[in-house]
Amino acid sequence: MHAGLHALSRLAALLVLAGFVVSGCGDGAPERRPAATPTAADSAATPSATRPAGGGTAWPHERVLRRIAGRRIRVEGRSVRIDPATVTCGGLGTPAGVVGGKDAWTRFRCVQPTFPAGAVAGPDAIFFVEPRGPRRFEVAESHFTRY
Repeated sequence: MHAGLHALSRLAALLVLAGFVVSGCGDGAPERRPAATPTAADSAATPSATRPAGGGTAWPHERVLRRIAGRRIRVEGRSVRIDPATVTCGGLGTPAGVVGGKDAWTRFRCVQPTFPAGAVAGPDAIFFVEPRGPRRFEVAESHFTRY
């Protein structure tokens, strides 16, 4: 009798857990997440998502990745190679326009993991890419993260 009650309680717990999982799944429609609200400390350390005054060239995400792939950038006095297999970039703010049918931005925040010799992983290089023309870009505000 005791084993039957234990099995029933386990079954009830699994059903409750399954209910949470199913209720967390939507109907497949994309859900807009609210924008993050930085704390005062975060906003002081995070550069502005907007481009400095003076206009600018807007690039789609794919162009940024193509242009920086294989390049070397200076981060805190060290040379870091941009690996197209591990670098990640995202446009900052709302798109500045559309290029080739794709959203385009004037400023991108990028993360390049580092893998120093003798270590599993090193600090991530964080930097900003600012398009300056159809083929030119500038890397700004590069630094290493500390987790």
